Parts: sequence; C-alpha cells; structure tokens
Amino acid sequence: MNIKLLKFIVILMGMLIIFGIVILGLAFYKKFKNISNKNDSNIIIEVPKNMDFLDYKVSEKNIYISYKSSNKILLKIYSLQTGKTIKEIEILK
Repeated sequence: MNIKLLKFIVILMGMLIIFGIVILGLAFYKKFKNISNKNDSNIIIEVPKNMDFLDYKVSEKNIYISYKSSNKILLKIYSLQTGKTIKEIEILK
C-alpha cells in the first residue's frame, strides 16, 4: 500500500472522529439546556364553592380536575405551563 494513501486515510479518520465528538458535544449541550428550562413554579387551584373534589389526571401539558355537586359535575382543564384555566365543562345530572 502506498504510504501517502495510508497517511490520507489516517488523517481523514482523525477528522471524522473529531467531527463526531463535536456533534455529540453539541447534542448534549442542547439536551441539558432544555432540561434546565423547566418551570418549577407552584400552581394554586381552589375548589369551587359547594363542590367536592372528584378526580384528577395529569398529562404532558395539562391537568384535568373534576368536581361534583348534587346537580352537576364540573371538569376544569388547566395549563401546567401557565397555571391558567383553559376550559371548563359542566355536566348536568
């Protein structure tokens, strides 16, 4: 094998390894940057008057809370990012 070809292959492989390490470093940086931006604030939710807490469910971006009274069931949907009410659904009995 020609020595110049062997040197070229070794230099090319070294450059590919360095390029791969740089790409891997950028990917780790991007991943950890997204983890540190999580919103850890507390959300305070009050139970509506004359209603009892029934159930809740947490999804990726929302929390669903249901309440019941003697004549209706109320489902409230809150955003976990902002803490604001997205929608209220009343189900009459």
